[in-house]
Amino acid sequence: MKNENNIHGKISLKTKLLFGAGDIFGGGAFNIINFFFALFLTDVIGLNMIYVSPVFLIGKIWDAVTDPFMGTITDGTKSKLGRRRPYFLAGIILIFISFFILWYPVDFDTQTGKFIYVLFAYLFFNTVVTMVMVPYQAMSAEISLDYNERTSVNSIRLAFSLGSSLVCAVIPMLIVNSFADIRTGYIVMAMVFGLLFSLPWLGVFFSTKEREDFKPQKRTVNFKAMFIDPFKIKSFRYLLLMFLAAYLSMDIVSMIFAYYMKYYVLEPGALSMVLGVLLIVEILFIPFYAFIARKKSKTFAFIIGAIIWAFGSILIFMLPQSAPLYLVIILAALIGSGVSAAAVIPHTLFGDVTDVGELAYSERREGSFSGIITFARKFASGIAVAFVTFLLGVTGYLNPEIILENGVEKSVERIQPESVLLTIRIIISFVPLVLMALGIWAAVKYPLNPENHRKMIDYLTAERKGEKLQGMTSEEIEKLKEELI
Repeated sequence: MKNENNIHGKISLKTKLLFGAGDIFGGGAFNIINFFFALFLTDVIGLNMIYVSPVFLIGKIWDAVTDPFMGTITDGTKSKLGRRRPYFLAGIILIFISFFILWYPVDFDTQTGKFIYVLFAYLFFNTVVTMVMVPYQAMSAEISLDYNERTSVNSIRLAFSLGSSLVCAVIPMLIVNSFADIRTGYIVMAMVFGLLFSLPWLGVFFSTKEREDFKPQKRTVNFKAMFIDPFKIKSFRYLLLMFLAAYLSMDIVSMIFAYYMKYYVLEPGALSMVLGVLLIVEILFIPFYAFIARKKSKTFAFIIGAIIWAFGSILIFMLPQSAPLYLVIILAALIGSGVSAAAVIPHTLFGDVTDVGELAYSERREGSFSGIITFARKFASGIAVAFVTFLLGVTGYLNPEIILENGVEKSVERIQPESVLLTIRIIISFVPLVLMALGIWAAVKYPLNPENHRKMIDYLTAERKGEKLQGMTSEEIEKLKEELI
């Protein structure tokens, strides 16, 4: 790969594609877990439900520890391969192993044995995700310092992520159910997707080159630097609000959409088609928002997408239960066209905010910033999804009834009360509406734009070289710091 260690230069399309393919793992792996893992634990491994919740709870606590620590570790890593790339190399084999172990249908005699194995597998997988994805997020900020090139790189990256999300929502169970022995099906599925998730990291490793002017930061573990310092930066706070508004909305809608299709629309078989349309439109609109970001600004593109999503949310609440399926598909497409901006833009803003971090602290802290954002998304999403489940329960959700028919147990769905149907509609409509309003407010307040970002990059580059920046007075520099920090 040629030297792309310049400031405002272009990145080759090959490098963008190879780097972006790494998010096949980030976009797809947790989709499979969110949709199918709990069912795998209870119905295939035979783990009692009382042991399932602790697995996920302990996993979230473990993430709370490992994500910020990994940010500090990768910022301080010193090796011939750089600060980030060693973890991409390790990920090639560890991603495959951890994903395979996670889905291996063990057959221990005791619940304790099953619980210990599942907990170990889940923690091991989460650790590998953290080890790879935190440096990867940080590298997305370092791969270029150019405002528009970062938008292009991260748009391609998110296209891979969304495409993987689509594949991982549909294909896994097709593989599992194609085998007479469902346990064999899960083993084959784990191998197929383990390879799909791990092999792209070869391209990530060989396509990236770390910047020579970004040196490892020699510092011990510092809780203030990990947990407090990022929040002192105004630009980071607004970015975090935009990120959480977008991804909490996506996580909650993803979780509740199956209930909406099954109990309100009464078309459970159409779920894959409707979600497929939404995700495909998401992907198709990425170039559109990348174009808007280049012509106007990234936050303007985010605001446009958020408004579209909010408008779609209002319409989906107004949709009568007797509405034809094609209207649901049209609304899914409309929402997908807005979700596209919400999914892409916060990632493209991340690299710019890490530049502000250097402006504030005179050192690069991409890893620490990445660790905080990764943890915040996981933690907030876990709480939000648990709360949504709780709301369905307290409003009277009825589990399927198990009946005995000709000596065979059958699961019979029950009609949900109006209180549950209303709760489902409120969640799928007004949760994104409120969160998008918060995201729009944060986007309006967000201080970075192409002009002041270029000034900041020129100043930081001169600082790293020990030179005095021509064309900016000390008063202008202080004003820039006050505006962004």
